[in-house]
Amino acid sequence: METKKKILVAEDNASNFKLLDVILSKDFELLHAWNGKEAVEMFEQQKPELVLMDITMPVMNGYEATSEIRKFSTTVPIIGLTARAFSDDEQEGYDCGMTEYMTKPINIVQLRMHISKLLG
Repeated sequence: METKKKILVAEDNASNFKLLDVILSKDFELLHAWNGKEAVEMFEQQKPELVLMDITMPVMNGYEATSEIRKFSTTVPIIGLTARAFSDDEQEGYDCGMTEYMTKPINIVQLRMHISKLLG
């Protein structure tokens, strides 16, 4: 049986994580971090193939966590997920190293397309 690829989901809202879990857990092994600091630590330990990064989180936000993760890996795709839809926010996401940037509510079809494209 093929091993599922790991996706690290950094999301402080339990309902948002549950939705992603329902959508993705059949095809991927999901790891859950509750804040940006936890996401950085889990990234180092678990070596996921992709990261779904919420922006507004306690302890360390998604931009800061992405910058920290980029110190360990410049190649692992990071998709920013946020309710902040302004172009400045999107640019900040790309500036800190995010590969893609999606606004909430998440379009499930679009998310799956991004993941498929990024994981080949």
